[in-house]
Amino acid sequence: MTKRILMLHGLAQTGPYFHSKTKNFRTALEGLGYELFYPTAPNRYPAADVPTDLLESVATEPNSNEVVAWIENDEVNNTYFLPKTTIDFLHDYVCENGPFEGVVGFSQGAGVTGYLMTDFNSLLGLTLDEQPPLKFFMSFSGFRFVPEVYQEQYNNNIIGISSLHVKGELDTITEPWKIEALYNSCSEDSRTILVHGGGHFIPNSRGFVKKVVEWVRIVTKVEN
Repeated sequence: MTKRILMLHGLAQTGPYFHSKTKNFRTALEGLGYELFYPTAPNRYPAADVPTDLLESVATEPNSNEVVAWIENDEVNNTYFLPKTTIDFLHDYVCENGPFEGVVGFSQGAGVTGYLMTDFNSLLGLTLDEQPPLKFFMSFSGFRFVPEVYQEQYNNNIIGISSLHVKGELDTITEPWKIEALYNSCSEDSRTILVHGGGHFIPNSRGFVKKVVEWVRIVTKVEN
């Protein structure tokens, strides 16, 4: 069976757009025998609800009146939450396209990925037949959910799956403390952090991709 990786895009992106922006990254992982799957988040919200600076940084359809997102903003309480539509969508997507060996998330998609890693199967309502234990996840510009309602889940379920946390030195969207909060939600013996010199994106340079591939080989015990 082909090894599969689930790819979760960032705010205002889509699966096809994320696919196009990770060509070298994808090609390198395909070289290890993986097939990458790029779903598009099921939720659409008015573009006016997204801060202009963030929207300009990540939007793929600048003239659209809507943006695609995994997370829903709560304007009344000035917070956000993971809606049931996202949970249901990912449950069905895993059942239809999985099982997966790993999950990769970028920005908002990485925030969702990190939260799900506290108990992937239970949070998505998946059996072990539908989704065996994951081997790894990668978080690019990812963060730990801030709302208080999620803190007990993180605190009671230290993330033990092998994790790679990537941050850009010039990233002005996901601040360093947010990335570190998710990193610190993982056990010390399972987490790795990698820094690149760019901003809010997944680097495609040959040198960076080589480091990612080597990490995957180590944590999954793939032979050269």
